[in-house]
Formats: sequence, structure tokens, C-alpha cells
Amino acid sequence: MGPSQTIKSPSGKDLFLVSKRSSTPTTNDEIKKVLLKRELIEVIISDSRMRSMGSQWGHAAVVIDGQVYSRAHEEYVKTDKNTYLNGGVIQRANDSINVGGNRWRDNVGVYLSVSEREKDIVKNELERRVKVDREFKRKHPNETSYSLFSNSCSSNVADVLELINILAHDPRWMPFPVAPAELLVIIEKSNRTVKKELYPKK
Repeated sequence: MGPSQTIKSPSGKDLFLVSKRSSTPTTNDEIKKVLLKRELIEVIISDSRMRSMGSQWGHAAVVIDGQVYSRAHEEYVKTDKNTYLNGGVIQRANDSINVGGNRWRDNVGVYLSVSEREKDIVKNELERRVKVDREFKRKHPNETSYSLFSNSCSSNVADVLELINILAHDPRWMPFPVAPAELLVIIEKSNRTVKKELYPKK
């Protein structure tokens, strides 16, 4: 066995080469790829509607696993994406309501890349917010917890995105109120954005 096949340990023992294995199938100067499973969440921004309370500046909602979380003026609702866009029955805290969907106006969906853990953080927080609002509505059916400054459609979206370090408001200004149009401009520039999908007015 040649000298290149043995080395001396700090204790003075001879260590002998048994085999060689390459753990990285690239050269030392190549960029190494780290493969992580990524998930997608979607933020849907809708055009304004002057006659609707709270939607004069547009609307924003989050889609996770096909479910839309939408802070409406009356209450926080959760429904499937098809119903949200095209209409159907939505279950509310105290009743169900037949809605016409959002295709009467233009909508754009921005897909953001997140980790599995980040998706769970956002989803759990949205579920918590829906639950809190439904408890409020059951106790106060004729009132709303909506607030333009701290509990609007877009402030809720901005809050949950920033839980996972996705900037969702212009840092040059106060973080509230966040308008849907501002939210769209900011997240479109994010390095987490992977694609956009248009849902045009019908």
C-alpha cells in the first residue's frame, strides 16, 4: 500500500484508505442545487366596487389548498375557489347565502412560492381568524368586526404574508391601511412570485 493511501491520526495511529466515494456528483467549483419541496399559495386581487362597503378600493383574498379566505365587510368567509370566482352557496356564521361570485369584475391571482411549514403557518392563522370572527358573529349577529385600518380584506392578507417574511406593504409608509392595489404592486415584485393568472370580467 503506497504512502498516499495512509494518513497519520492526531494520536499517532496509521489510518488506511479503504474506499473512495463521491457524495456530490459535481466538481468543486460548480453551483450545488439544494432541492426543497415548495408549495404555492395564491393571492387574488379584485377591482374596486363603489357601491359595496369596504370594496371601494378593490378586494383581496388568499387561496390555500383550493380554499379561499376572504375578509368581507359583513364577516370573514371561507369557501372553495370556484364558488368565490363564479358564484354559489357560501356558509356563514349564522346562515348560508347565495352569491354571484367575483367574475363581474377583473381579478388577478399572484402565486407565491412557500415552504410546507410556511404554508401551514399561513393556513393555521387564517383558520384562526375565521373562527374568531364566526364566534363574534354568533354573539353579535348585527355587528361586524371589520375595520378599514386593522381588519380589512387586504390588511388580513398582508398580516399573514408578513408572518412568513413576505413583504406586503410599502415600507416607506405606515403599515396600515393597506389597499388592495398597493398589496398587488408589492407582492408582484417579490422574489417569491412565480406566476400570475388572470380571471377577467365576464
